[in-house]
Amino acid sequence: NEAAHCPRRFRGSGSAPGSDRGQEKISSTTASILMKVPLEWLREWCHWSGSATELADQLTQSGTEVVSISATGCQVKGIVTAKIVEKKPHPNADRLTVCSVDDGTGARQVVCGAKNHNAGDIVPFAKPGTVFPDGMTIKVAKLRGESSEGMLCSAKELGLAEDAEGLLLLPPTTPLGVSMESLYPGETVMEVEITSNRPDLASIAGLARELSALGVPSRSIKLPPATPEGVVKGWRVSIEDCKACPHYTLSALTVKTGVDSPDWMKKRLMAAGFRSLGLLVDVTNYVLLELGQPSHVFDAERLDGTTLTVRKAKAGEILQGLDGGKHGLAPDDLVIADGKGVVAIAGVVGGVDSSVQSSSRRILLEVASFHAGFVRKTSRRLSASTESAKRFARGGLDSALVELARRRIVQLLQEAGALEKYEGVALAGSPVVPPCKAVPLRWEKAEKILGFSLERGRLEKQFVALGFREEKGAWKPPQWRMDVVEEVDLLEELARLSDQEKIPVILDSQAEGRSAEDGNHLMARGIRAFLAERGYFEVLSGALVKADEGKATRLSLAAGPDAVGYRQSLLPGLGRAAARNISRGGIDLKLFELGRVSATGGQEELRLALLVSGRERAVHWQEGESGVDLFSVQGIWEELRKRFSGVNQPLALRPLSNEEKKAVGIKASVWVAEGILLKSEPKPAEFLAVSSYPGVQRDLALVMPDRVSFAEVEKAIRQVAPTEMEGCQVFDRFRDPQGVKVPVGFLSLGCRLQFRSTGRTLSDEEVSGWERQILQSLSSRCEAKLRSVL
Repeated sequence: NEAAHCPRRFRGSGSAPGSDRGQEKISSTTASILMKVPLEWLREWCHWSGSATELADQLTQSGTEVVSISATGCQVKGIVTAKIVEKKPHPNADRLTVCSVDDGTGARQVVCGAKNHNAGDIVPFAKPGTVFPDGMTIKVAKLRGESSEGMLCSAKELGLAEDAEGLLLLPPTTPLGVSMESLYPGETVMEVEITSNRPDLASIAGLARELSALGVPSRSIKLPPATPEGVVKGWRVSIEDCKACPHYTLSALTVKTGVDSPDWMKKRLMAAGFRSLGLLVDVTNYVLLELGQPSHVFDAERLDGTTLTVRKAKAGEILQGLDGGKHGLAPDDLVIADGKGVVAIAGVVGGVDSSVQSSSRRILLEVASFHAGFVRKTSRRLSASTESAKRFARGGLDSALVELARRRIVQLLQEAGALEKYEGVALAGSPVVPPCKAVPLRWEKAEKILGFSLERGRLEKQFVALGFREEKGAWKPPQWRMDVVEEVDLLEELARLSDQEKIPVILDSQAEGRSAEDGNHLMARGIRAFLAERGYFEVLSGALVKADEGKATRLSLAAGPDAVGYRQSLLPGLGRAAARNISRGGIDLKLFELGRVSATGGQEELRLALLVSGRERAVHWQEGESGVDLFSVQGIWEELRKRFSGVNQPLALRPLSNEEKKAVGIKASVWVAEGILLKSEPKPAEFLAVSSYPGVQRDLALVMPDRVSFAEVEKAIRQVAPTEMEGCQVFDRFRDPQGVKVPVGFLSLGCRLQFRSTGRTLSDEEVSGWERQILQSLSSRCEAKLRSVL
């Protein structure tokens, strides 16, 4: 039962597959970016001498949340380097080997299960007594009859990699007996959550700029040198839509093969959560993290023709992406194409057929600006949320980064000894600086709204450090701060740059009372608590559904192949949750979901849905088993209606149909209810004084057609009943299959009516009069008669 893992809550299924041009981290283009920041790398850009915790507090106080702080490097103490002196097969196990290893203190015998080692290799060695983070302690033991005095380790076991197929093989020149902690020293890494309105922070340079405004001095960074002037011969770039791609650069380079990425670059990329994929890809990933500008590398010899065109995709075009996906393209998708067809989806992912290999010699470096809207729409539709797409899709990238990133990549290739010849650059378009108007700032009003005095001189310096420029009492934001468009945005900047401890904790005298939204929120909380107290578990399922999933309102812009429509009912999601639990043995279910659906006219509705199956109560020796039925959901719904004014009559109160059960794989009997939640008004509890006068009870033995429900009977009674009637209950229900006591097709219903007045004693005459009125109503509305008059 999934409830065992998530009490009172079920999570609906969903996925967003995708990868990028060699980059690993995946998240939605509209969600926050989780960026791992190695502290040592950040210190190259700013003079920070404090601890990681202090830095995290400072960033979080200014509105940039630090999610976690961790360490890289060897995570196990006591591991040393050792040489495999001899390797021979295990006499009793085909998959094991017996090795003689020497860590400089003498040879030891170790049984090993890896396959990638040979005599002479230098490997990490865990001596007896070594304790691993998971609590495992290395001991001298016999494995299949052979003594083993330690363990040879993989990179995964040392915390140096997420996965490893064999032992970590060290360079042949590595000295013996050296601690792995000294060879792979740890580095502090902060994981920072970059919100969607601050794409300028999604780089080391951007975070350093932010810290400079918080009082951390920036270091003087030498800009990469300019590349030799000249247009590349033999290659041409054309742009068909300058709005979608205002600026595109294509640099032609000849590189040496066999040159690996420097160790320092690999370690930084690994600390930032990226795999090393070869020098040509690593430098683009490195610059992406350092400056925030995405780029891509093509193998020039794998392209068709000598022209790359930035254009819209044609109907039927397909790209096999580096993310492993086979992407069918739409006419609105922006692509890069050669003479044969599409070689990359602009700003999203490159193609396999034009990607660089270890043997690539002639390469083309793409660094460009793409319109955020085109990248965002394509990335969503294809569920290809890559690191490149996440940065382009938010907009606000500095147009100057294109040339800066291009130069930096060329510089890194040259420093790594891989650049053999720079052949020139082909350009199309030009950098476009978006218009940024100056935003007025009234300091007196700002203090009044924020509720505290502002240190104007200090805050003005911080604005300048962030790239703002003062113009006649107004502040013009830099092009990478497109989120600042009006005075309230500047007020937000003032608040986050100020000392949070100085902000007074006071109640706003102009604050309004409880709103309608507050009432709906309180009602939803009350419904959740009410149902949880009665053994129900909440389901959370996505509002966006697949195309073939029942009735759904089609979205004009799909969020991916699994999110092309907006659901019109909560029941399919409840059915899927029930199927998952039943398949795992959880047959006794009471589930509910509160969520919005698409209603007629394109409006949203807040609905509540219930689902029950299996037994009503847990098995107990004092009572027999009773299964759920219609009355299980009807009863709880009626209780909800009495308790919460926003709960209306259910739109559906029925068993799950055979088609619905087949669609999710359920065979058991399942009952469901669904209804609209209206705007809720507070419903104060009513006080009813206990009457000191005696009550009168009358029992009616009624006979009526068996098609009549008790709801109709109760309605007929209450329509004519006086205010003095306290209650109406059924105490007997009887059918006679033989037709002796009750005719066939009829049923006998025993109803008990209770009358009481709060101000007087009732007489038999007036109660009898009320009884006659009730019998007349039952006769006309339900065809009911007293059994005595049959």
